[in-house]
Amino acid sequence: MRIDEEPLEASEYQWDDVVDVICAGAGLGALAHAIWCADLDLDVELADAELSSDAIDPDTAAYLVSMTEDLGPAVDRDLRLAVAYAKPVVVNKDRKATIEPFFGSRLRDFSARCVASPFGVVYSQVPDGMTSMHSAGETIRVAVLGDFRPETDCLGAELAEWLRGQADERGLLDDTGTALQRLIFEYGRVAGAELSTPSGPRLVRAVVGVALSIGPIPDSGDWPIQKKLSDGAAQVAVVSRTASRFGLVELLHSS
Repeated sequence: MRIDEEPLEASEYQWDDVVDVICAGAGLGALAHAIWCADLDLDVELADAELSSDAIDPDTAAYLVSMTEDLGPAVDRDLRLAVAYAKPVVVNKDRKATIEPFFGSRLRDFSARCVASPFGVVYSQVPDGMTSMHSAGETIRVAVLGDFRPETDCLGAELAEWLRGQADERGLLDDTGTALQRLIFEYGRVAGAELSTPSGPRLVRAVVGVALSIGPIPDSGDWPIQKKLSDGAAQVAVVSRTASRFGLVELLHSS
């Protein structure tokens, strides 16, 4: 995701609106991404959507398949909230410093986790502007949203409410019924989306990119019980990997 301004390419569409980012989907990953983008002073369009092959148009469904087909067989929905320990990356300016090895299998495994989680998100292009940190022996990319102090052992449900509250504070929640109908493609990439609204369809161009949550939100009683955080608080962050188009909302502790 680029946050610098660039001239818009010519388009064959008559766009009704132009924004920086469109975030859509019933899941919480796109909502978290919308919060981060709003904190970067980007113009965010948030829309609901049921991103399943039988609920969206064929081109959008084919795009989602192309993003996930190399991840292997579908895995069961994972409702557990990920908790990680991380520390800032120390930049080594030594000319003899080694380059961190790239493990394609780790990137694929991470992407599969994102698809299986209600906290996962997929981007139309790789996000930029995240902070590098070290966690479990690898470098992660982090966008911190704020501090979270759960009061129960149902971490997923509490974090879902926390995210909705943060989005509401930023004026992102829209109760007018705006929903994603289809993605619009130009020049081989996602250029925007057609949104349905009570007053009719809108074509919205996304200059920076589109973020999508795959899968439904669990019912309140379906969230698993998890061990409460040992020190009672953590940072909520959208976590990704270098060159990845997937992200996952996680709780971070300083290590």
